[in-house]
Amino acid sequence: MNDGITFPRLLTAKNIAEILCVPVSTVHHWAGRGEGPPSFKVGKHRRYDAAAVLRWIEQTKGTAA
Repeated sequence: MNDGITFPRLLTAKNIAEILCVPVSTVHHWAGRGEGPPSFKVGKHRRYDAAAVLRWIEQTKGTAA
């Protein structure tokens, strides 16, 4: 019953912390300040679109000194 719909892969703060090799608390801190990878809330759970996170990483690498 897929109907050809493709959903984005959603990641958790723990996934982001593992990908970026930072503590989960850092990911939560970024989200609270509107920094870090773009995220959104599903109820009270914060999620990250994997494609948006990849774009953010590439953009961040491009601006790193």
